[in-house]
Amino acid sequence: MSNKKNSKQRLKELKKADQKIKRERGGKSRKKSRKVLFGIAGGIAACLLLGYVSLAVYYHDRFYPGTVINDNSFGGKKVEDVKEILKKSSKDYVLTIKEKEDKTELISGEAIKLQYKDDRELDEVKEKQNSWLWPIQIFQDKTYMVSMEHSYDEASFTQAVNQLACMQDANMTPPQDARLEDDDTAYQIVPEVEGTALDKEKTTEVIKKAVDERRTEVSLTDEDCYLKPTVLQSDEELAKEAEKLNKITATQITVNFGNGTETVTRDMLKSWLVKGEDGTYTFDVNLVKPVVIGWSEKYNTYGKPRDFKTSGGGTVRLTTGDYGWRVWQDKTTDALIAALNAGQSGELEPTWLYKGQTHEGNDINGTYVEISIDQQRMWFYKNGTCLVDTPVVTGNPNKGHGTPKGGVWRLKDKASPFTLVGKKPDGSIDYEEPVNYWMPFNGGVGIHDLTKRSSFGGDIYLTNGSHGCINTPLDKVRTIYENIEVNTPIVVY
Repeated sequence: MSNKKNSKQRLKELKKADQKIKRERGGKSRKKSRKVLFGIAGGIAACLLLGYVSLAVYYHDRFYPGTVINDNSFGGKKVEDVKEILKKSSKDYVLTIKEKEDKTELISGEAIKLQYKDDRELDEVKEKQNSWLWPIQIFQDKTYMVSMEHSYDEASFTQAVNQLACMQDANMTPPQDARLEDDDTAYQIVPEVEGTALDKEKTTEVIKKAVDERRTEVSLTDEDCYLKPTVLQSDEELAKEAEKLNKITATQITVNFGNGTETVTRDMLKSWLVKGEDGTYTFDVNLVKPVVIGWSEKYNTYGKPRDFKTSGGGTVRLTTGDYGWRVWQDKTTDALIAALNAGQSGELEPTWLYKGQTHEGNDINGTYVEISIDQQRMWFYKNGTCLVDTPVVTGNPNKGHGTPKGGVWRLKDKASPFTLVGKKPDGSIDYEEPVNYWMPFNGGVGIHDLTKRSSFGGDIYLTNGSHGCINTPLDKVRTIYENIEVNTPIVVY
């Protein structure tokens, strides 16, 4: 019994001893692992530090990789090396100038005596790249624009620019604005022309800036150096103007003169149009009126010679007077312009200052007074019917009072009763003669009765003639007065 107890006790002691040994062994193993890990970490840190320091030292006087200055890649290069490159490149520098029509011209550094000028701007760029901060800065944007000044001879530069072919006036085509052009049927918009004319001052500045920045290429088009048209074919006002002009010149007017017509042509309309300072179009009266005058000269019969068939069957030539058709030029011009401005197509009647009875023949159509000086006779026809055929007494030619003849005059007025007043050269009254009927047709010459005269016709007028008027028997003059109208033609021959 005692032996069993001792065995159990010993077994417990052996287990405790074994566990103690295992604990001691585990502690030693962990200590060894920590030493290994610390050793590895230390090695890595040493490598990183060495790499960091090495790159910091390497980039102490070099640009970071990916460094771009003025569009040139200088990554990994020393500042002094870059300066040497720039000095050498100054001699080899060429600026390509791109022009319109795919043309190019060159300006060389040699031509303008270009030299690199060290103004420490490259050093300042390098100073921004702190080599001890390379782990941060190396991943940042490394694009720089600096002046990198170059000195060049201003006179040589100006000469080189002025000698460019594109800068010669003879080679410049000026821009043209979009405009309206008539193709004989309508106004069309002619597109603008860009041209090749340069703004010389701006072009010089653009080229100078390109050289200052050491650029190798510059586009005069991209830099907006070319003069531009001010009016484009897309201009709304130009389109409205074309629409308006086409509407105006589409107006069709015919002027009816009775025995002929005149058509207002499109060419006439175009020639009459004037554009005001406010951009509006109007018809110039000074351009329209001459055409109306030409028409009136063609169709006027007022005072023009005409043949007349007498009551005796003969024909006389009438060369004077104031009877016939006469266009009122001013009012006809105004009426035509008003119709054109309103765009009213159609037929237009001229405004007549004086009218005849008909546009056919001699303008006399059935109603007229006919007076024969030689026969001392007067006829009055109305609508082709002779209402009066009577002897008369006309002016005394032997006393300088002969009745005007060889023409046709309009009846100017009619009055009943009336007092005829004759005046002397000094203006004093020579005579006063009351009459029952008075019908003047040529100044103070007219048809009237004279009750104190009992005989008419024959040769009375040669010795006892009137002062120029047509003395007529009372009953005959009454008939004429009651049937005649103002403007009736009075033929005297």
